[in-house]
Amino acid sequence: MPSSSPTAETFTEPESDVTVTECKVDYAAGTLEAKLSVHNGNSRSAATYNGTVVFNDESGGYIGGAVFSVERVGAGETRPLPVGDTLLKGSHGSNHAKCKLRPLLKLDLTS
Repeated sequence: MPSSSPTAETFTEPESDVTVTECKVDYAAGTLEAKLSVHNGNSRSAATYNGTVVFNDESGGYIGGAVFSVERVGAGETRPLPVGDTLLKGSHGSNHAKCKLRPLLKLDLTS
């Protein structure tokens, strides 16, 4: 009698699923902008992602942050996600920024 084993499901960590593809600050306009790529590496279930993008200047000083949430990213699906916030206009500084993702939470959903 042949035996069958359950199909293994793949679940991935949020740090491997979310990447920053662009990061910039515009002091004149008073805006922080980041573009993220969210790829659900799960093999069977959709997932919801929540986190914060932290913007730092070239020396590592904190500029600001923006909270994001993206719901029901399908298994194997990739979604672009623009994230932004405002900051005090007229601040002086370089428009170059470094973005970090802090903290990330992934909720795996069953369909």
